[in-house]
Amino acid sequence: MGLRVVVTHTDLDGIASAALILREFGGIDRLYFIQPHRLHSVLARVPNGAELYITDLGANSSTISRVVAELRRVVGSGGRVRWFDHHVWDGEWVSAVTDAGAELYIDRGTCATDVVAKNLPVRDPTVRALVDATCSVDLWVFNHWLGNYLSRFAGFRGGSEWKGYVVRKLASFSGELDEEILGVVEKCVDRELSVIGKALRRAGLADLGGLKVVYYLKGDEEHLTSYIANALMSRFSAEVAVICRRGSVSLRSRGVNVREVAKALGGGGHTYAAGAPLKPPLYIRLLYLLGIRGPHLKWCVRRVLKHSNLLTTSS
Repeated sequence: MGLRVVVTHTDLDGIASAALILREFGGIDRLYFIQPHRLHSVLARVPNGAELYITDLGANSSTISRVVAELRRVVGSGGRVRWFDHHVWDGEWVSAVTDAGAELYIDRGTCATDVVAKNLPVRDPTVRALVDATCSVDLWVFNHWLGNYLSRFAGFRGGSEWKGYVVRKLASFSGELDEEILGVVEKCVDRELSVIGKALRRAGLADLGGLKVVYYLKGDEEHLTSYIANALMSRFSAEVAVICRRGSVSLRSRGVNVREVAKALGGGGHTYAAGAPLKPPLYIRLLYLLGIRGPHLKWCVRRVLKHSNLLTTSS
C-alpha cells in the first residue's frame, strides 16, 4: 500500500485523533488539518493507492459528491480509506461513502478521538486520559480536568506547523502536564479573556419572535469559537450564537437544532454545533481585506437568518 495520509479537523478532537494514529503506526507521511468544506479539495491531492485516514470531519451537503468521487479513486487504485467521525450524517451520505469502498465508523455518542481508539483499534490503555480529556471539551460536558488544558494547548497557534507539533507531542501523552503545556495555557487564558471581552462589547442581538440570536464577527487570529459562543449566549440569554468568519460561519445553540440551517448553507455538523462555508460577494470580500468588516457581518447574519424557519427547539 502507498503513503499513509491523515486528513483531520483543526481542533483538539482532530489533533488528538491524528495523534492516536501516529502512536499506533509510528509514522504519518502526509498530515492535513482542514475545515469540513475543504475536504474534497484536499482529497484531490491524496495519491492513488494511499492508506487514507479521515478523522473528525463530517460530510457537507455542498461537497459530498466530489468527496465520494475522490474516495472511489483512492480505493479503486488499490488504496484503503478509513473514516472516523461523530457528526450527524444523512443516510444517503453513509450509503454513498460506503458504496465507494470506504470503511466508515460513526458514533454520535462520543468524540472522534474515542471513535478512533475503539475502531482502529488502539489497545494501549494509557491513551484513555487523552481520549477522555478530548471528549470532555469536544462534547462540551467538561467532566475531565485535563480537557481545558489540552484544548488551549492545541489552539495556542494557528497553522499546520503548530498543530503537527501538538500531534507529535500528544502521541506520547500519558496524562501528565509538563511545564511547556502549563506555560502555554497560562498565555492562552490571558489572551482568551481579552478576546471574549472584545466579543461581549461588539456582539449584536436579533429577536426572532422570542428566540434570541446573538452574533459576532470573529477575527482570523481568534481560535475560540465555542468559548466565545458560550460566553455570548450566557451574557445575552440567547438560545443561538452565530459566529461569522471570513470564509465560513459557525452555529452554536442551547436546545435549538442548528444543523438544518448549516445544511441549507452547504455545511453540516452536530445538532447544537454546526457550520458551513460562506462566500460573500466580491465587493464585501474586498472591503474585508481593507479592514471594513461591518458589511461582511451583516451579509453573514442575513444569510443565516434567511433560514431561521429551520431553527427548531429539540425536545
